[in-house]
Amino acid sequence: MEKTVEQSEYFIERGNLSDLISIRLRLIDFKRYFADFMDEECLDENTARQIVAGAEKRMAGKSVQSVSVRNGRLEVSIVPGDGENIFADYLLEGLRNFYEVNECHITRMFGSFVYLKRIRGKLKAVHATPIPLRYCPLMKKLLTEIGGDTAAGLLEAVAQGAEDSAGLMCELIDEVVIKGGYFDTSRPLNSCEVNVLFGASETMSSAFEAGLIDAAVIVSNNLGTIITTGQSNTQGAVRRMTGLFATSPSKTITETAVKAGICPVFPHTGIIDQLEGVRKAISLGYRRIAVSVAWEDNIILEEIRKLERDGIIIYKFALCSTGLGEDAARAMSSEADLVWSCSSRAVKTWIEPRATAQVGIKIPVYIMDRKGWLLAENHLRKIARERDEAAAFDRVELTAGDRRPVILNDAEGFRIIRKEELGECRDCPHPCI
Repeated sequence: MEKTVEQSEYFIERGNLSDLISIRLRLIDFKRYFADFMDEECLDENTARQIVAGAEKRMAGKSVQSVSVRNGRLEVSIVPGDGENIFADYLLEGLRNFYEVNECHITRMFGSFVYLKRIRGKLKAVHATPIPLRYCPLMKKLLTEIGGDTAAGLLEAVAQGAEDSAGLMCELIDEVVIKGGYFDTSRPLNSCEVNVLFGASETMSSAFEAGLIDAAVIVSNNLGTIITTGQSNTQGAVRRMTGLFATSPSKTITETAVKAGICPVFPHTGIIDQLEGVRKAISLGYRRIAVSVAWEDNIILEEIRKLERDGIIIYKFALCSTGLGEDAARAMSSEADLVWSCSSRAVKTWIEPRATAQVGIKIPVYIMDRKGWLLAENHLRKIARERDEAAAFDRVELTAGDRRPVILNDAEGFRIIRKEELGECRDCPHPCI
């Protein structure tokens, strides 16, 4: 067979006796996140046959020879002829309907992984791992902004080390995150709302405004991996979102995304694959690309770096590092341009010693190289301009070790000190894991 059509979601191989349509499925590796929990959300062959039968009914005359689900793909052999791409589109629409009806997500907060599922029409948190952290200043800020007294009470219970921390996390997700609209598929995706001073999306948005990047590969609820193309749709697509590791697609928000200038890489399956997202951005002609990668997925940073050729520049943002393993930490240390420390022991061990600059002390952002500093300095200068504040970023000399420059933000504005001058952080996430 000869592969003649290839897209992010499927490819077609044409042969003399049959054509093969092969569609990539969303697969959730539950064991990666949950030691004692599994959900049978995977598409089985019976459901796949129903989806294929529906597509066959819509396209009279298209004869299906075989259907199989294997190696994470739906493979459909059909009699050769015209209209294979249309038939593939019908299959994808059927898949999206299946995933949307059986909506589920995996998110993370306070180091706890949480599984959300729509049951009898209502999205709710159904399982969470125990909460390893007691406190995070960022989560306290974001959650109390939308959840008020309800969030404050639940956060206090987290800080006190509630016995049923997994149940507490599910309650926090249900009462604050879901009710706060994080997974609302009618939410707007164009917004310049700034949620944190030095977040990843805020830094990317400033880079768009300055013309330093022309695309960003990020992740959004109900969309999966997406490519954003400007300041407002980058900030609007994530807003207050925390780590997202699996999601279900939504036709409604996919249509909203396209209208907002966003390109969903897997619009029918909601797959999260940042490497494929960067490849897609390059295929669309973008040359200066920022990409965010979370937790253990940072192991792919080396593969992303290999795409930097023929004048293509990729700015690599490493996020959600709490509880990170050594291999991913080493990859972040050697390949990332900016690293958000979260509450990670591995970051302190492997990444902090190599950092050439640092922004903040509560949740430090480590600048690993000159590419990272280019975007960091640009964002800092934007903030300083908005405050009508003079800041001497020109005198920042990138260097590792105790002489590492640290940019602090306090009541007097930005100031620059050396790492050796830092005092103890009194408002940091804890404990480090």
